[in-house]
Amino acid sequence: MTNRHRKAKGPKARYRNTDSITGRLRGEALYKARGRCSNCGRSIEKHDVVLVVDYKVPRPWGVLPGQDNVWAICEDCAKGKKICFRSVDAAWMRRLMALKSVHMRLGETLKALKGQLVPAQVLDFVANQDDWKKRVRELRYLGWEIDVLNPSQHHGRLFSCYRLTKFCTWPEDPTGVIRRYEQERAKRNRLS
Repeated sequence: MTNRHRKAKGPKARYRNTDSITGRLRGEALYKARGRCSNCGRSIEKHDVVLVVDYKVPRPWGVLPGQDNVWAICEDCAKGKKICFRSVDAAWMRRLMALKSVHMRLGETLKALKGQLVPAQVLDFVANQDDWKKRVRELRYLGWEIDVLNPSQHHGRLFSCYRLTKFCTWPEDPTGVIRRYEQERAKRNRLS
C-alpha cells in the first residue's frame, strides 16, 4: 500500500492542507506591499529583491486563509520564516492562536520564553494586529513587568526585543480589566 492510499487516523484537521492562495489575495497582498517586503522593508527597486506572497501564520496553526493572513515578503524573509517556524511546536501554536484575546496571545508567548529576548517580529506575528506594541504595554496594567531592550537595525528598519521579568495569573477577562483601568485613568486625568 502506498502512502497516498493509507487512511488517516485521528480527528480530521480543521483546515485544508493546500498552499494555494487565490489570485485575488495574491494581487491584494502585492498591491498593499507597494514594492517593499512587508517584513524587512527592502524594496524591489532599491534592493533588487523578489517578493513572494505567503501566509503570515501557517495554516496548520489553525488560522484560516484571508486577506489579513497573506503578505508579500522578500525571498530571504520567506526562507528565514520557514526555517524559524520549523522549530515551533505546531500544537502549542494552534492553542496560542486560538486565544481570542491579543493580550493573552502576547502574554503566553512572553511566558513561554520567560527571561529570553523575544524579537519584536515574533510578537508582531503572534498579535496579528497593527497596534500590538500598545497591547504589550497594557500587560503592565495587570502587574506584568516587561523590559524593552535597545533596538537593533536590520535593512534600515529598527527592531526591538522584549523580555518578560514578572507575570501574574490571568484575570477572567484581561481585555476588560485593561479597558476599565484605562477608563479610570482617563477619568483621574480629567479631574486633575
